[in-house]
Amino acid sequence: MSKFSPEGGCYELLIIIGKGFEDLIIVNLTKYTPMGEYVTIQRINLEVHSNEMVTFLQRELHVSKFLSHPNTLPYQATFIADNEVWVVTAFTAYDMPAT
Repeated sequence: MSKFSPEGGCYELLIIIGKGFEDLIIVNLTKYTPMGEYVTIQRINLEVHSNEMVTFLQRELHVSKFLSHPNTLPYQATFIADNEVWVVTAFTAYDMPAT
């Protein structure tokens, strides 16, 4: 069982740190308030997607649960908050100037 709750009210969205999938996914740095831990949330607005795209995203999320590789972050929680799918992953800082 995940240590992260599937309740949107437990998360404080801080700033947008990225976008993906042709700007249909917004990635936020987020604070998980029950533990004070920083995570990222990928937010996918279901209202702007066609039924075909929602089916594709659903399949993609399902398949991703089974992936295990050192270069991929596992999903900590996935749930619906208002009209969005929220996918919670660990926040990993990356220092661009140092690389």
